[in-house]
Amino acid sequence: MNRGRVSRREFIRRSAGTALAAPAVLLDPAAYGSTAHGLASPPKPVPPSDRVRFGVIGVGMRGFSLLRTALELPGVECVAACDLYDGRQRLAQEVVDKPIPVTRQYRELLDNKDIDCLIAAVPDHWHKQIVVDCCNAGKDVYCEKPMTHHLSEGFEMIEAERKNGRIVQIGSQRRSSVVYAKAKELYAQGAIGEVCLVEAVMGRNDPCGAWQYAVPPDLSPQTLDWETWLGSAPKRPFDPLRWTRWRCYQDYGEGIPGDLFVHLLTGIHFIAGITTPPERAFSRGGLVRWKDGRDVPDFMTTLYSYPNFQVTVRVTLNTETQEYTQFLGTGGIMRVRENDVRVYAQDGKDHEPCAPGWPKKMKAEYVEKWHRENDPRPGSQQAVADLRFNAPPAYDADRDHLWNFFQSVRTRQPSVEDATFGNNTAIACHMANFSYFQQTVAVWDAAAKKIKG
Repeated sequence: MNRGRVSRREFIRRSAGTALAAPAVLLDPAAYGSTAHGLASPPKPVPPSDRVRFGVIGVGMRGFSLLRTALELPGVECVAACDLYDGRQRLAQEVVDKPIPVTRQYRELLDNKDIDCLIAAVPDHWHKQIVVDCCNAGKDVYCEKPMTHHLSEGFEMIEAERKNGRIVQIGSQRRSSVVYAKAKELYAQGAIGEVCLVEAVMGRNDPCGAWQYAVPPDLSPQTLDWETWLGSAPKRPFDPLRWTRWRCYQDYGEGIPGDLFVHLLTGIHFIAGITTPPERAFSRGGLVRWKDGRDVPDFMTTLYSYPNFQVTVRVTLNTETQEYTQFLGTGGIMRVRENDVRVYAQDGKDHEPCAPGWPKKMKAEYVEKWHRENDPRPGSQQAVADLRFNAPPAYDADRDHLWNFFQSVRTRQPSVEDATFGNNTAIACHMANFSYFQQTVAVWDAAAKKIKG
């Protein structure tokens, strides 16, 4: 073989390396219907008729963040807060920076005529009751993910949303992300050809990431309404660890699938236009490090079967890893991260002759003929067009997701992540846990609306 010749494989390798150094395209949120980014308070007060007044139910780690972000949006005002722990009632007033009414009874917010909508950031076992009560009271509601704690709850929530004509939005912010919107566009354009496999991974390596949150020093049966907090969960004596670290227990949450799979699956469902739960799920994992009394695993991998491709989701609380979701197709790879999406193009062709095990003379003749017919002609070579798109600096998908919710409340336009979308994703999370704890393949029976082994 001529050592001076540049094979097509080598040319592709060199071109790809050059393409990766090309500057990224900066995404414009407004082009994808996400207009909250960069908004400052308007120069004049928003007319009272245009303002959205909301209450917040649950001001813990997530509720605090949502409250703070919502208050950055123009034309939005928090007028009341509810939490069963006194310290978080004080926190709500500190964030709002005015003496808003606070209570332990969320139904007081439902009866408040000054409140247009609610943000509910409570443990999963309270999601269904609060969403249904909000809808029945004529209030729109933003509910944190995962939508449900038990499978049957989702259909009750969908019916309450439909019957009352309310806006229900589930809080998986990737549904509003400009990065994921661009990935959806690229997927629909066939940028990577036919997709057969999707891989999504996430990893943490610290106590807080494994839900070992610090217990407030003043937490007691006097500062917390423990009995109300238990709600539909099994009754038990006051336990500060269960309240603080509720994600560690099946009585209140869904462990890794409900807390972390749900983000990855939301992105996949949105990008690929998936409108049903997966057909099957098979999980493996275990509890090897965080043996603190929890009854959920600290690492899990689930293989999902969808009609058009397979999905592998892997999450560990034991090792820090880069988080990404990548779609693998016949035309290359599309890798999506929080703030960028990249397409690594592949042409799926032979770039060198492939004739293994042929006699020497026969192979030499074939190789020479192959190069004559397939090597690029002088002046005809072009770089492979790998693509990269970045979110704007300081982009915040949470802000866009909340903005989309408040805009739906104002305009009565459909939610970007309604109860049906949220339920399909929640079912996928329940299937992962069903497979893990039952040690079987979880099969979705759409007609019966049940998971079967």
